[in-house]
Amino acid sequence: MTTTLSTALKISAAAASMALLVGCASQAREDMNARIDEAMMTAEDAQSTANEAQSTANAAMAAAEDAQATADDAMSAAQAAQSTADQNAQKIDRMFKKAMYK
Repeated sequence: MTTTLSTALKISAAAASMALLVGCASQAREDMNARIDEAMMTAEDAQSTANEAQSTANAAMAAAEDAQATADDAMSAAQAAQSTADQNAQKIDRMFKKAMYK
């Protein structure tokens, strides 16, 4: 009877240990799943931020390209104005020289 009781106690202790281990493993799994979910949310937030940054960079690039086109147009207009001014200066010089010879 003592051996039966001892065996029963050993089996009960083993069962209690197993139940405790299973409970701890279950809790550890829940903790791990919570950490995984948190990491996924953090990664999704990071991806969203990266997408917004890319969108902002694309808009900035488009604005810079527009500004460059405007600057190129202004440069062309300035060069045309300078050419006209040079031509006018030459005409005035010719007219002045012509008037001086008379």
